[in-house]
Amino acid sequence: MLTLSTLKKERYMKNILIILAHPNKDSLSHSMANIYKEEKEKAGHSVNLIDLYTDENQQGFYKLDLKETKERKYFQEKILKADELVFVFPYWWGSIPAILKNWLDWNFTTGFAYEYKNSRPVGLFTEKTATVFTTTGAPKFWYDLTGANRRLKNMWKEQILNFCGMKVNSFNIFGGINTSSKDIDKILASVSKRASA
Repeated sequence: MLTLSTLKKERYMKNILIILAHPNKDSLSHSMANIYKEEKEKAGHSVNLIDLYTDENQQGFYKLDLKETKERKYFQEKILKADELVFVFPYWWGSIPAILKNWLDWNFTTGFAYEYKNSRPVGLFTEKTATVFTTTGAPKFWYDLTGANRRLKNMWKEQILNFCGMKVNSFNIFGGINTSSKDIDKILASVSKRASA
């Protein structure tokens, strides 16, 4: 029987797309992505996790002259259906993994993720939100001190997510992951809490 509470619940059920970019299946990034997925599914949301390092999710190096591909069509359909995009990756060499940058180049295209009107960019993902989880080997304070965290946040927020019209739910940087298991447990608890919010 259809009730008001059922209608309210259905109204707030989201389609969530998690984009995971880490080659090691035993990594903290994988654990974070899986915990976020499990918590959201427990709450009744529909979650799709894309591991960019699996064979079925591989896209060749991006070239401007390439025409539409079945891979781009597949990923853009997933992006279109998503209410929330969640990015999980390690912070390597002062940036994001090359495989994630390649995925963004392929799929966040002009006319799909953004367009230009009167010589100004206009984001087309205004109905979507984004959440970012990234890890660093060194302690977080070191990245804060050098300004690296600020640069990464600004790049993601201003040049990718906001640029495409998305509102950022949260941007999470977890430092010192090569430390104790207690710290890892705290990080995973924090991801779980964020997913439950």
